Amino acid sequence: MRRRHDGVVPGPLVGGLPPAIVVAVALLGGCAAPGDGGGTGSTPVPTATLAVGDVRDRIAGGWVGQLVGVAAAGITEFLYLGEIIPEEMVPEWSPEFFETAWLQDDVYVEVPFLEAFAAHGPTVGWKELGDAFAASEFPLWHANGAARTNLRSGIPAPDSGHWRNNPHADDIDWQIEADFVGLVAPGMPREAVEMAWRTGHVMNYGDGVYGGVWVAAMHAEAFVAADVRQIVDAGLAAVPQGSLFRRVLDDVVAAHEADPADWTKAWHAVQVRWRETDRCPDGAGRPYNIDAKLNAAYVLMGLLYGGGDFDRSIRIAMRGGDDSDCNPSTVGGILGNWLGLSRLPARYRDALDWDRKFVFTEASLTTCVEKTEAVAREVLRLAGGRVSGSGDAESWEVPRRPVSAPILEQWPADADEPPTLDARVDSVSGLVATFVASATDPDGIAAYAWTFGDLAFASGPSATHEYPWPGTWRATAWVADANGNTSLRSVDVVVPGP
Repeated sequence: MRRRHDGVVPGPLVGGLPPAIVVAVALLGGCAAPGDGGGTGSTPVPTATLAVGDVRDRIAGGWVGQLVGVAAAGITEFLYLGEIIPEEMVPEWSPEFFETAWLQDDVYVEVPFLEAFAAHGPTVGWKELGDAFAASEFPLWHANGAARTNLRSGIPAPDSGHWRNNPHADDIDWQIEADFVGLVAPGMPREAVEMAWRTGHVMNYGDGVYGGVWVAAMHAEAFVAADVRQIVDAGLAAVPQGSLFRRVLDDVVAAHEADPADWTKAWHAVQVRWRETDRCPDGAGRPYNIDAKLNAAYVLMGLLYGGGDFDRSIRIAMRGGDDSDCNPSTVGGILGNWLGLSRLPARYRDALDWDRKFVFTEASLTTCVEKTEAVAREVLRLAGGRVSGSGDAESWEVPRRPVSAPILEQWPADADEPPTLDARVDSVSGLVATFVASATDPDGIAAYAWTFGDLAFASGPSATHEYPWPGTWRATAWVADANGNTSLRSVDVVVPGP
């Protein structure tokens, strides 16, 4: 992303088959587990059973797919602005292109965040996420670069990504680096939404955060999806209706339903409506567009029109132009996850150096895959899932809660004061806590939401939530005014032990 490479050009991409997916659906009984939208009760949660070998294969495929997508298209980045890349200009794949993969911010930015999750657990807070990002030494641009400067200047997360402090708040950054969040939540897109929403505010706001929420939800669903449309639908459910980001996605879906054969019609329709909406200061006065929404449209075109074919899907996302290496990287990661490493073409597996370190990090592809699985086990436990068996016979019983979107948050068209918000813990009884929030704003209050600190979230000014075990948890109240301008306030919840 935002970097051009010289060298041998990658070659034509072909082939890809839908995976053979075996999902056993069961019911997880007992009290409602975290992620059910808050509240208490005994409503059974549907589950899917995944063999540990399949989980590992898909995690590895998700990481490798990202590398393939960005390496295949790296030379095209920002060379085609507001135009489709001609078919004859699509690079032809060469294994030598993997030489660039370890130099790409599409992937290496994930490393400090993954390491923070591994060190502090999947409920890791903004301070730890911000500290890990501020300590990074690799090159950064746009929302990432501005956020790291903010963090190093004493502006903590989530203020580091807020539009008041970060003029790149709607840029593509979190969208291209949220893959790992979905990979640590196999079959659990609802939990992936909460983790992506929390982490994305380190460098983005509103639509910029939704880009990562959307990608993470699709990755999580890819572990259990029967087809690509199931993956896409999970991503759509993770983005709130009424947001500009969701409107762009809906435009692509509508174009695909009208003509599922010709992706260029969708491309032209999106250009007409959304081309001029990029607020990035670097794009002023030229056709440059690094907005998360427009580039997400190219990702969605690759997924919908590619029909599950790994190479064709990457190719379409690349040919959309603009950030034309990031978008196929996202598509490659999601489909690499869905297919699994074992089903990717051999030319993408055989030339990989699994122990080479990503630039300015101590992380290799091997260590990233290992840490992803370790965090996924913690997510599974926190979400109320179960592990049975051992060794190659181990299986994961994954809770399958309905996907829902975070609060509607938008960068206001004009500078606007955020709502005034008060929030408190009203009571704690056993593992059950109740919360109350109140807010005022001249524009009116549109919505409230809560994240409870254990991957669960719910909407409304008041909430009741059952925690999975005793401890000190950090819950956060969110409120949005009529313009989508949000405020938040965090409160500590002490849940006593037996």
